[in-house]
Amino acid sequence: MERRKLNLILWPIALILLNSLWFGVSDNAAPHEINDYEHAIEERTITLAGVFGQDKPMPSVFEVEFKGLSVDEGAVEWKIFDDKDRIVAQWAGELNDKDAGWEGELEPGEYRFQTTTDQGIITKQTLYIQPFGPYVFEGHLTLSVMLVIMAFGETLVRKKGGEYLSKKNTMNAQVTEKAPFSQKKYGMPEYDDLPSEDDPWRTPKGLQ
Repeated sequence: MERRKLNLILWPIALILLNSLWFGVSDNAAPHEINDYEHAIEERTITLAGVFGQDKPMPSVFEVEFKGLSVDEGAVEWKIFDDKDRIVAQWAGELNDKDAGWEGELEPGEYRFQTTTDQGIITKQTLYIQPFGPYVFEGHLTLSVMLVIMAFGETLVRKKGGEYLSKKNTMNAQVTEKAPFSQKKYGMPEYDDLPSEDDPWRTPKGLQ
């Protein structure tokens, strides 16, 4: 298979895989335990930090379960206050009521959870926050653009690298053609010293 056709197949697969991974990360929720069955009901304060220093509201789910220890019925209630003591969310009902939780959005900041129940009732409360939830679109866009840049960059580098190597090989071949043999100065008569007895300008034997 040609490299170009292989790239046309691999890059879209990489794009889908990368965005799928980001979707999984952005869909994850961080749990904040407010209270459990092993501890007495009390007010709790938690701080939600923003992502990348931003203050976008984050998808939030508040799961609440009430259980009677010595009673089968009773009144239950919970409230969520922000750092300015304003009620962000609240619910009130009976022990056996279903869907006592809440789902919405919370901005980064400090929140106070207040729960009240009749005697003999305990509760389990957990707040789930999706910190990357507000950036799903931005994340998909950023990752897609980066992958496209990498694809074009890889193609450009491969093309320029091939041109450079081809040019270099051509220049080396031209130098070799111009000078196929190395010039040597030894082994030539004009450079070798003749022995004195073989000197062509020596004195004739009859005149010595």
